[in-house]
Amino acid sequence: MFQYEVKRENEKAIIYLNGSMSLRDTPKLKNEIKELIDSESVMELVLDLKHLSYLDSSGIGILLHTYSWTKEKNKKVKMVHLSNEIKTIFSVANLLEIFEIE
Repeated sequence: MFQYEVKRENEKAIIYLNGSMSLRDTPKLKNEIKELIDSESVMELVLDLKHLSYLDSSGIGILLHTYSWTKEKNKKVKMVHLSNEIKTIFSVANLLEIFEIE
């Protein structure tokens, strides 16, 4: 099961991802991320992956879209609290060099 929660802190939006993200979960999240990035009040997007246990190719696709959308708008995106499982997926997909990761 996949869930997410969005919290706003001034010009920062933090999205807490929880569970296993797959194709059926991505359309709603993709729309919400796009709306946040398009918002004039959000300058930085933080994806907290502490409780994300798995993501498939559609999840990776959303992350890549998020990266390109934020760059187009001259905004920042970073990821925090990557589990070892997610770090492995990112490593295999050569994504560790693309994203700012804390």
